[in-house]
Amino acid sequence: MVAARRFVALSLLVVLAACRSAGSPSPVPGAAPPAPSGPTGLDAALWAQTAAEARAISLAVFAGARRELEAALADPSRTALGQGPEAAALPPAVIADVDETLLDNGRFQGRLIDDGIRFDATLWTEWVERAEADAMPGAVEFARFAAAQGVTFFYVTNRDAHHEAPTRANLERAGFPLAADRDTVLTRGERPEWRSDKTGRRDEVARSYRVLLLLGDDLNDFVAGARVGVEARRGLVDALAGRWGRDWFMLPNAMYGSWEGAIVGSGELAPGEILRRKLDAVRGFP
Repeated sequence: MVAARRFVALSLLVVLAACRSAGSPSPVPGAAPPAPSGPTGLDAALWAQTAAEARAISLAVFAGARRELEAALADPSRTALGQGPEAAALPPAVIADVDETLLDNGRFQGRLIDDGIRFDATLWTEWVERAEADAMPGAVEFARFAAAQGVTFFYVTNRDAHHEAPTRANLERAGFPLAADRDTVLTRGERPEWRSDKTGRRDEVARSYRVLLLLGDDLNDFVAGARVGVEARRGLVDALAGRWGRDWFMLPNAMYGSWEGAIVGSGELAPGEILRRKLDAVRGFP
């Protein structure tokens, strides 16, 4: 059964490749994560764009985050980053990822599928500069509620520093609150030490604020060391079970993320090899 499934999927990949005039460029370091290769990328993008279930999950996540934010505001001992008692005197803040947490890039993923490619840095820049991404369901309402309670909202994103201006424009167009007195959009490379690991930026916020909640769509939005194997990632999640749904809120993203790297590894791989590794990781029954 596994061999048959692999044969069918690889055959489909060969047919698709033969029909495309464009190649499949490798992901560019410092760019947005690639879309999954193979036929599953289509289903993931369609689910994110069309499924009522996807909308319901997003609304539920932000509704839960609002309830826990209210509880954290009433309890000075609560923090999402394990800050000590001295944090009680600090002003409150929330840290959120941007892509597929607050902003929906489904149309960009759709363009990749239309063009038959995994990722293109020029297309990504074009999409970011258009500043047309819509808000995830419930995200703007939650952010505005937080701001109305005196909570500073920080946008910690792995978009590159040269994309900060259009990212801010997109957030403003979508209705997200941006502080007037300080930079709350913290991008990758904005400081030399701010790379794809977001720990340094979370720590930067925690120096001046009591961080009440974290929101994201990738394990990297919450912990360091998320770019490891499948079992190790599960271990990280289980070890922090008390955080999920209380201090930390995760939105689903089956289109791309560090979960894919945990399966296929790093480095340049041919599309067929990526698909083979994914098929090897699928579990079934005899």
